[in-house]
Amino acid sequence: MKAIKVENLKKVYNPYSAFSKVALKDVSLEVEESEFICIMGTSGSGKTTLINVLSTIDEATNGKIQINLHNLMTMSENEKALLRKKEIGFIFQNYYLEHGYSIGQIMHNSMKLAGFKDEEEIKRRTDEALRLVDLGKYQHKSGDALSGGQKQRVAIARALIKGTNIILADEPTGNLDAENTVKVMDILKEISKTRLVVLVTHETSLINRYADSHIELIDGVLQSDTTVLDVEGYKLASDKDMDVPMFLQSDAKHTGRL
Repeated sequence: MKAIKVENLKKVYNPYSAFSKVALKDVSLEVEESEFICIMGTSGSGKTTLINVLSTIDEATNGKIQINLHNLMTMSENEKALLRKKEIGFIFQNYYLEHGYSIGQIMHNSMKLAGFKDEEEIKRRTDEALRLVDLGKYQHKSGDALSGGQKQRVAIARALIKGTNIILADEPTGNLDAENTVKVMDILKEISKTRLVVLVTHETSLINRYADSHIELIDGVLQSDTTVLDVEGYKLASDKDMDVPMFLQSDAKHTGRL
């Protein structure tokens, strides 16, 4: 089964205005259930628009979009909201952690929004998700007191905790230094063994190292022939230097679920 299937997707902002803008034009793609795919492009290319449409945060003007066999174009807003809460995990560049809450409370709130009611199950998933991102011992620490890298790892745990099989990440390393970039990308790569990770980035060095496949957008148009070139970018650690113990002792590595 294709996790995502898009046909002739078009997105126009202010379509009935003299200042209308075509953000996406006739984009078609299919993505497998377990894959690490990157969407690349310069600022204004349409890559963030595409991931926002896939996440149901934004609406397409026309075309066909299928997410986990759900037809987004025929769904009501309430149905889309439910799909987003239960089946899609989103990671933002700026974290968007709730202010004034501990990490554990942030996880708890996310689970409640997704419809979980069993407190024991919520605690089990919280413990597991935070352990997977190496933050288990910080469960009672305020999210406001964390470093940027730690906040992004909390955001990853929040995306994972619902058991979703699609993770959408919009420039998740954009505010991180090289060391934390490696940690976050290593986690996302490990996650992609059991579920789909779609990452928006303009860093071709990250694409070269981590992506199973990539697409490129130029002025809202999907390029049919894209070549990723080696460029100066982050200094990435060698495999032997990486010590981010994600999924190593977890059934999630084999089942794709917490």
